[in-house]
Amino acid sequence: MKNLIQLFLACFCLIFSSKTFAQQEKTMFIFGHSLIVHDPPTIPTPSNETTVPHWLHFLAEDANNSVKISGEYGFLPNHENRTVNSTVWAQWNFDHVTQAWDSDNENFSEIDFDAVLLTAANFVQYKPSNENYDGPNSHTSPLASTLTILDWVNNQKPNAVQYIYENWPNMNGLILTEDGEFPPSEAEFAKYHEVTLGSFHDWWIDYHDFVQTARPSENVRMIPVGPIISKILTQTPLSDIPVETLYEDKAPHGRPTIYFLASLITYMAIYEEKAPASYVVPNTVSSLVSNNYQSTVDFIWDELLAFNDSTGKSRVFANSVLSVASNNYQEDISVYPNPSKDFINIKSDKENYETYLFDIKGVKLNVKEDKINHTMDISNLTNGIYFLRINHGKNYITKQIVKH
Repeated sequence: MKNLIQLFLACFCLIFSSKTFAQQEKTMFIFGHSLIVHDPPTIPTPSNETTVPHWLHFLAEDANNSVKISGEYGFLPNHENRTVNSTVWAQWNFDHVTQAWDSDNENFSEIDFDAVLLTAANFVQYKPSNENYDGPNSHTSPLASTLTILDWVNNQKPNAVQYIYENWPNMNGLILTEDGEFPPSEAEFAKYHEVTLGSFHDWWIDYHDFVQTARPSENVRMIPVGPIISKILTQTPLSDIPVETLYEDKAPHGRPTIYFLASLITYMAIYEEKAPASYVVPNTVSSLVSNNYQSTVDFIWDELLAFNDSTGKSRVFANSVLSVASNNYQEDISVYPNPSKDFINIKSDKENYETYLFDIKGVKLNVKEDKINHTMDISNLTNGIYFLRINHGKNYITKQIVKH
């Protein structure tokens, strides 16, 4: 009988220590437009495949993470007006994505939003973002509207990380005239990518710099979605995807493949980890993506790692694991021995913490961990430098580990 009880307790501890819960939980609000949520598309899809939230949900689910999302349509002046007038609302609903906010019955400040996305229009890049719009919105500029939105969010949820989502440019007037026909020619499409990676991207870099200069104390990040997509479509096997498989008009609204690529980039930027290798790309996305999924993920990750400002600081990652850092985490935590050959011990004055081990490229590793004795088995890892991220609630600390 005693042996049976011991066996039961051992099995219980094993099950309890397994990560059957979400590793990262994100609650997100998006001030967006159709380059994030294109619904309904002109060409029907089975569900919400022409939206970034749809794919974020499935990528997170496959990685044993989770995401809740709400958002509203509009351009920056529309969102600015709603923040000023306190009329921000949860406009979107998706077939599979959990709604983050019931705006009819809850205040924005009541929701545990930890990520907020906003994006500018994709046809205003002919003048700097700190210059006022032409036409009806000439009283404000992309920068001024952005700062109003950021300040409102910071007042409501001061700990939320705010992301500028860099989209892709309008084809109309750029490579196609008003009467120009879609799809563009091969030469026109090549010019489109050249502009996306050139003057269009420069506008967003300047825009982000303006924001950081104006609000140096706020954690405003940037996700270079459009430029990375253009690199994927010109520098990888995905360059063979026909333009009609990618876009459906001159706006250009994307088809599922574009929004899936946009979501891969957004997922990795926000979760600060590679998209799950186990994810099976559905047939609503080009087969070239599924056939080259892992190499595409690796390509995106390298681009995000390299997207730094002039000082070498990441423009993307809010809590980069690729450094020894913390967010004012003052708890008494020690990791020893370090360097180590086989095992490391984690000593903390808190019990309910989570640990994640990353390699020097930021890839999260699956290692054996004994939650009872607070040890981690690194015996099967190759010699080198690793980063141990220790989370306690919203607090974290990252420590460098040397395996020898």
